[in-house]
Amino acid sequence: MPHASVAGVFVDLHLHADGIPDQDLATLAYFGLKAAVTCARDSGAGSAAELVKHWDGLVQNETQRLKTAGIRPMVALALHPARIPWHGADDLLHRLPHYFDDPRVVALGELGLQDGGPREEEIFARQLELAARLQRPAIVHTPAKEKLQRTKRALALVKSSPLEPSQVLIDHVSDETFPLVRAVGCWAGLTVQPESTDVERAAQLVRKHGAERIVLTSDIGEGPTDLLALPKAAEALRKAGLSQEVVRQLMWDGPLAFLH
Repeated sequence: MPHASVAGVFVDLHLHADGIPDQDLATLAYFGLKAAVTCARDSGAGSAAELVKHWDGLVQNETQRLKTAGIRPMVALALHPARIPWHGADDLLHRLPHYFDDPRVVALGELGLQDGGPREEEIFARQLELAARLQRPAIVHTPAKEKLQRTKRALALVKSSPLEPSQVLIDHVSDETFPLVRAVGCWAGLTVQPESTDVERAAQLVRKHGAERIVLTSDIGEGPTDLLALPKAAEALRKAGLSQEVVRQLMWDGPLAFLH
């Protein structure tokens, strides 16, 4: 149960439980994390067999670790654009739908574009088609390098796919990409980490544009990050003058609406 001093509870649509120690998961639950989506990660290029092992580990092991910590476990699986194997991608795309027989697998993610190019775009487009066929949402990665260019191309591929933009979360948005993502009708993910979006800027964006189709994500478990980024963000947003209702929309109602 969250500590009595915690002002609210929250859902994180993007973390990597396999990179978070058990004690840190318990700490997150203590500070209000009630449900989380652990996403397939970028761990560098590997073989198709290694990626299957990664997927299996998320479904079989990380869900149990989250549950033990008191966090409702959910999983997103995909071929991350920085982890597309040179051989076996077709087989992986044929295997992927079967994982959705498990009700804990709720979305495709992370998918998207990293360096760009025809191969990445083909894999991304095929996964968007798969998400539409499975009637599942997609959590889309955008890179730090050439973010604007990659995001524009990703949005073009979303618009030409059978998946509704309202079923797509474009994560790690920046000041430049935020209005583009909103114009298409996708959800915008503000990753509240020091090297992504600071809380003050997030508050400014929400105050200007409202909270509709905006969520806060943490991306913890993938490199150096602030473990308590989301609970700190909730408090900072309230101090910035946003109402409890708006904070709840960003961190509870919105994430759950996206998944359903």
